[in-house]
Amino acid sequence: MKLALSMTLVGLALPVAALPAHAQWVWKDESGHTVISDQAPPKTVPLSRIVKSPRARATADVNTAAKEVDAKEGDKKDGKSDAQKNLAERDLEYKKRQKEIAEADQKQQAEAAKAQAMQENCTAMRGNMAALQAGGRMARVNEKGDRYYLDDAQRQGEIAKTQTQIGQFCK
Repeated sequence: MKLALSMTLVGLALPVAALPAHAQWVWKDESGHTVISDQAPPKTVPLSRIVKSPRARATADVNTAAKEVDAKEGDKKDGKSDAQKNLAERDLEYKKRQKEIAEADQKQQAEAAKAQAMQENCTAMRGNMAALQAGGRMARVNEKGDRYYLDDAQRQGEIAKTQTQIGQFCK
C-alpha cells in the first residue's frame, strides 16, 4: 500500500518537474512568421511581437532591449508608439480592425453563395443538355402559356445555345 502511494506521488511529481523543460517563447519574426523556441528571442525583437514568454519570466535585459527597440519603432504612421497611444485611439483601431474583418467575412460569404448558385446553374444546364441530346420530344411554353414541341432545327438551336452557355459559365 505504501509502495503504491509513493509510486503515485512520484508519478504526479514527474510532470511537474518537467514543466521548466517545456518553457517556450513564441514571437513573430520580421517576415511575420511565428517562431517557437525554448530560448528567448533576439534582443532586436520588439515586445509587441513577443506573443508568449514562459511564465512571464523574461529577463530584464530582454525586456529593456525590447522596450528600446519598441521606442525606436514608435515613429509609426501617426508618430506615436503603442505605449503612447491612449485608450480611445487603441479602441478606435480595434473597432476598425473588427469592421474590416466583418466586411471581409461578408465578402467571402457572398462569393461562396455566388459560387454555389453558379454550380447549381451549371448542373441545371448540363441536365437540360442531356435531355436535349436524348432525342425525345421536347416541349416549351410560349408567352401566352401554350405548350409547343420543338422540331429538329429548334432542338439543334437549343443544343448550340446550351453548349455556349456551358462553355461560358461552367468550368
